[in-house]
Amino acid sequence: MEQQRHEQKVLTNIKLRGARRRRWAERLLLRYRSNGVSVVTPPENAIRVICISDTHNTQPAVPKGDILIHAGDLTENGSFDEVQQGLNWLSSQPHRYKILVAGNHDVLLDEEFLEKYPERRYGETKGRCDLDWGDIIYLENKQVTLDVPVKLIQHSSRMETSSENEVRRITIFGSPLTPQYGISAFQYRPDSAENTWERILGSTSPKPDIIITHGPPRLHLDARDFHRAGCPHLAEHIARIRPRLHVFGHIHACCGREDIVLDRVQRYYEDVMNQWAGWGAVLSLAWLVAWDLVARVLLRVRRDRGPITAFINASIVGGPQNEIRNRPVEIEI
Repeated sequence: MEQQRHEQKVLTNIKLRGARRRRWAERLLLRYRSNGVSVVTPPENAIRVICISDTHNTQPAVPKGDILIHAGDLTENGSFDEVQQGLNWLSSQPHRYKILVAGNHDVLLDEEFLEKYPERRYGETKGRCDLDWGDIIYLENKQVTLDVPVKLIQHSSRMETSSENEVRRITIFGSPLTPQYGISAFQYRPDSAENTWERILGSTSPKPDIIITHGPPRLHLDARDFHRAGCPHLAEHIARIRPRLHVFGHIHACCGREDIVLDRVQRYYEDVMNQWAGWGAVLSLAWLVAWDLVARVLLRVRRDRGPITAFINASIVGGPQNEIRNRPVEIEI
């Protein structure tokens, strides 16, 4: 009993020390963000992207746009009929491009999972190869490059406007994977996360402009109850790639958008929060924040902090009955 108390005390002290570092990191990041506000201005030839996820057999009203992204959990149980009905609905949308990744509920699309759990076929003999995909682009650990026609608005000196067509090339990567939680499709063991994402995202070429994953990166719109459900190794690759947009779902309660500059300040912050770094990283974070403050306030230097990545949790449903709670998220890039 005495040994058990000692072990609990040691663990508590370790937890408290880690908590202290995290509190300091949070304060420093808040100060850094208050030093300067990053503003995203869409280009004149902007592409309108509509983001949805976790519809779970529902069919929400979807705004018009150039690209429609569904980040997984199209269905509730993943039966053939559910998947086909979802594909029919998605394919009927007017967007030029419809992009889909699977989620952990879409079990029909994970052949390896069904081989291990054949009862999740629900007695159905039809499989993934029998589906009618329409004009949907399905991404499973791969990427696609699209040519998107857009209208470029031009302003003359006489305040007249005109438009002409232009084509923008956009590369989109998609993956259905999430950390293991219960018995569901497209999941990986937490102890294999680093190797999993290195294999999938370690050598993407060309660099994707948009990344779609079913699960969130850790510390970005991933709070579930009292813990973070996102994957830190996914977040690490997102920080390295710095896409313009990362769309995901899975954690219904965190639907929303945040715009983040994935610079060294953010990296040190996330390393501390993930307990990958100690007080040295906190000191480095403090130095960067202090120098940024000096440059902006005393030297009046307005430095560009770098490109902004928009993180979007596009979950549509919520609550115990998976009812429509949220609207699609619209963004121009």
